[in-house]
Amino acid sequence: MPHLPPPLHTALREAVAARFGQPVRYPSHCDALEAELQKTAATNGRRLSPSTLRRFFGLVEKEGGYHLHTLDTLAHYAGHADFAAFGQAVAGFPDAADATTALIDIPELLAMQRLAYAERLLLGYFLGRVTRPASPTAPAAPLALQLAAHPAGQEFFVESFVDLAHLAGSYGEVLVAYLRHKATPEAQLFGHSTLFLREFLAQDAPAWQARLRHIRSLAIPPGTHAFPLGRRAFAELMAAWHARQPLAPLLPKLRQEARGLVPSGMAPPALPAFYNLFPAGYHFFVAEALFLTAQFTDLLAWLADTSLAFPELAALEGNVYNELLRTFHAVALARTGHPIARLPDWQALFAPETHSWLLDYYQVHFMLADLHIAATQGQPLAPWQARVNDFADAHGMPFYRLVAGLIIGELVNE
Repeated sequence: MPHLPPPLHTALREAVAARFGQPVRYPSHCDALEAELQKTAATNGRRLSPSTLRRFFGLVEKEGGYHLHTLDTLAHYAGHADFAAFGQAVAGFPDAADATTALIDIPELLAMQRLAYAERLLLGYFLGRVTRPASPTAPAAPLALQLAAHPAGQEFFVESFVDLAHLAGSYGEVLVAYLRHKATPEAQLFGHSTLFLREFLAQDAPAWQARLRHIRSLAIPPGTHAFPLGRRAFAELMAAWHARQPLAPLLPKLRQEARGLVPSGMAPPALPAFYNLFPAGYHFFVAEALFLTAQFTDLLAWLADTSLAFPELAALEGNVYNELLRTFHAVALARTGHPIARLPDWQALFAPETHSWLLDYYQVHFMLADLHIAATQGQPLAPWQARVNDFADAHGMPFYRLVAGLIIGELVNE
């Protein structure tokens, strides 16, 4: 039976997961995949048992290789003629024997042009999960730093698996390495604007103020992606708030910049909620800043502009960013004296595996929203404040402790 080198094994796992529509991480996924293999015409009705699938996806221990029938069936399901064809597509191997014995550099897997875009995104997602330390403030794994230095790793790992929950630790280190190796104007804007967030959340004023001066000096070429531009707008708003300046005078300029953006397009339904595939990314970051700084009248007006610019958001479900925008809207209504039906059920968003790393960070925004609503409805505040404070302490982000205190102080005094 052929023995798979780990990188090729990873590539085939992720190619199958891309076709399946989600990572295969639980026995129930293997049961569903077995049924999918039987009914999918692309596999010619070939059957693999759930136990075989569990071994292949590492859910149970296995020694030795895999039957060629197993590899051919999975490769065929992923869209290739057989396993030999998959090996050639991934690494340009001349024959199946080489495909099962040669070692591949993992960052080079992401660079294989013959892998579909979705497969490369999911492989980057997988690498993000396996290199992610348990502690939010732990240092980066060597492989993560290696990916930050590789062009394909930069696109499909650093710029797609944006792990803000680990910004004070591993992902912050990854961004520093990324900036050393990718000098394009858009990459520099993305990296420095995200590091501004790291320093601002840590309440390191000298660091974020120096970072903001550098961001302001960066050239912004036409066609720059909405997300790094939005992060720059977020930095300007938060800096003005910190200086106790009004934010409203900044908004006309931000509206003008938003109108000049090139649409980024919607995420295909089968792909995870990668940060840079949300169409209203720029608008999201401005709304986030207005939410965190309690500018609720301006927030309602900004969200009205967002709805006009992106009517498709009304029908977009299960997207982290869109649910956050809806949450911001509900809080702004409540804080300006308008009735609300209910907050979106953010707990339900934790079900999709591919959203979890985003929610590891953005859960604090939902906690702050719950704190706002609890206070306006006369409910106990201490449990919600404690949850926000625990998040702030565990993630090295004392800014959120400050925001929770301001919410309670403002609402108690109203």
